[in-house]
Amino acid sequence: MNQLANQERIYFKGIDGLRAIGALTVVFGHIELTKSDFSIPNLLHIPFYKYTSGHLGVVLFFVLSGFLITYLLLEEKDKFKTISIKRFYFRRILRIWPIYYLILFLLLFLFPNIISLPYSAKPNLSNFSESYPTLMIFFLMAPNLMPFGIPGIVGGFHLSSIGTEEQFYLFWPWLIKWFKNIMIPLLFIFVFIAIAPNFCDYLLSHFFLKGSLEYVFIEDLRLFFQLFKIDCMALGGIFAYIYFNKKTKLLNFFFNKYVQIIALFFGFGFWIIGIRVHFFKDEFYGIFFAIIILNTAVNPKKLISFDYKWLNYIGKISYGIYVYHWIIILFVLNFTIHMKDNSVLFNTVFYSASLGLTLLVSHFSFFKFESYFLKFKDKFALIKSNKI
Repeated sequence: MNQLANQERIYFKGIDGLRAIGALTVVFGHIELTKSDFSIPNLLHIPFYKYTSGHLGVVLFFVLSGFLITYLLLEEKDKFKTISIKRFYFRRILRIWPIYYLILFLLLFLFPNIISLPYSAKPNLSNFSESYPTLMIFFLMAPNLMPFGIPGIVGGFHLSSIGTEEQFYLFWPWLIKWFKNIMIPLLFIFVFIAIAPNFCDYLLSHFFLKGSLEYVFIEDLRLFFQLFKIDCMALGGIFAYIYFNKKTKLLNFFFNKYVQIIALFFGFGFWIIGIRVHFFKDEFYGIFFAIIILNTAVNPKKLISFDYKWLNYIGKISYGIYVYHWIIILFVLNFTIHMKDNSVLFNTVFYSASLGLTLLVSHFSFFKFESYFLKFKDKFALIKSNKI
């Protein structure tokens, strides 16, 4: 069960372990994707990398964030009879913004000058009129607007998910503050965002001429909704609501050992095998991830524990891993690409150096940089928890 200790800090055991799993799968997926971008033999033909891989690591992050943020806001509302919106925004700013803008600075001004590889979407600040839209969406923390024809930055494409989370946080505390029963907005968000890409597909196939301006816009909108996974965050929120309000029948169902086995088999098992789900893929996996998260966090009879020191350590620094890893992969490739003809040597060096350097940078970032802001963040926390 969650433990309230030391200044009312809530700690869900195993959550950091799940964060670690999500972060590592994203790193492995982007290593293989980067190899493909440079025409280096890769593993993208393997179902895990082709259909699931790091993308589902991001889905896991979304469900986790939705669960944790919603639970903390519900605790705050219950204890203080309201939610301090200002404090919430300050906490999110202090947690998310420092290394987001640090990596953006590195992507724009430092790495283009030290990485000689001719990688695609390399920032060209000499042509401001051309780069202005890209700079705007990244500086405004809205890189998830790239589907609307705005160029991105290699090494920063994954920041779109951070933009999605930040946009979710803009309205989320207000909903929990205003709604007595937040299941209504939660379910609405989940259903609407889940259906939106499929509805766009229906419009494209029935109402618009291919190649027309309307067709292109709807196609861009479909891709935007496909990546705008706040429905998975809402799903995590639904499970947080179920636990917080002690919905006993539902909890007994989700805690059942056979339900746990099914969730682990379809969630993690299908993920590892790389099973392709053609419709509602993220929602399909998200439901099983939510069951796994619920059991991991609060079920004393969970079948599998993710509460291990090495996983907890990786989970603690996982935000840094997520933010820094892609540019580090490019940095390592810059010095190892000459080995590519020797597959064993190249992959051994490339993988170990990319992962090792990512962990090292993330470690120092967390303890020497992020921790400074996290100390201030705690001052704005009425209900304290895992570092999120």
